[in-house]
Amino acid sequence: MALTAPLQQLHDSLSCCTYNGTQHTHVLIKETDPTAKLNSVTLSAPAGDWFSFNPDKGRGKTAQMSPLLATGAAHDHHRACDCVVLIYRGGQLVALYVDLKSGNPVGYSGQFKSTRQFVRYALGLLDEFHGTKLTLAEERFVVLYSGKTALLNKTTTVPKLEKLGKTQPDKPHKREVSNPAWLYLKELLT
Repeated sequence: MALTAPLQQLHDSLSCCTYNGTQHTHVLIKETDPTAKLNSVTLSAPAGDWFSFNPDKGRGKTAQMSPLLATGAAHDHHRACDCVVLIYRGGQLVALYVDLKSGNPVGYSGQFKSTRQFVRYALGLLDEFHGTKLTLAEERFVVLYSGKTALLNKTTTVPKLEKLGKTQPDKPHKREVSNPAWLYLKELLT
């Protein structure tokens, strides 16, 4: 199995890809800040037409993902969330933006907005210069956070569809998880 041609072309245009549905059955999201309470989350995913990338790794002084995301300036567009999973289904693209937070989750809005704009920019470049049109049908924003031990908290296994389907950078779906955490990707896409 291989990624469909349009999704493969998008994958090949990014330098910070991490996992893809032709080779992996999970996405490992790691927080590198040693003071973070939530260090890693694994999203279990079926084989399929998807891949993930780590926009945070593509930033920095050398800005491997794009010079537009070089760090050092005091602008929100110089920020990124921890992971983006792009799923191609039914001829359309679904983007899942994930950020890991410790304790009380704050400061995610600018990270989500910046990353969302980068994804839209990359899709626009593919269309403009390569004639590859990927329709971004849906975007979901999820904050996974760890504070107190989440093992004893009673929560539904799968969040309600109406709650997940209406997320925005300023109003993402927030879910407390244990550290390390293991979730099914479909829980965040239902």
